[in-house]
Amino acid sequence: MTVKYLIDEKGNKTAVQLSLEDYNALLESANILPQHVIDGIKKGQEEGKLGLTKSTDEVMKKYES
Repeated sequence: MTVKYLIDEKGNKTAVQLSLEDYNALLESANILPQHVIDGIKKGQEEGKLGLTKSTDEVMKKYES
């Protein structure tokens, strides 16, 4: 994979340039998730639609000392 960085006038990296072939390969690899993770995401989405989720405040109370 060949990566080129675009930099601003101060020398800070501001963007990355790569070939479309490398970009598509990167996208494909990023979308590969283990089945248990996919199942967990789907379960969370279903629970959200049914109103079975808890607020962040509710969850954090469990971890307060």
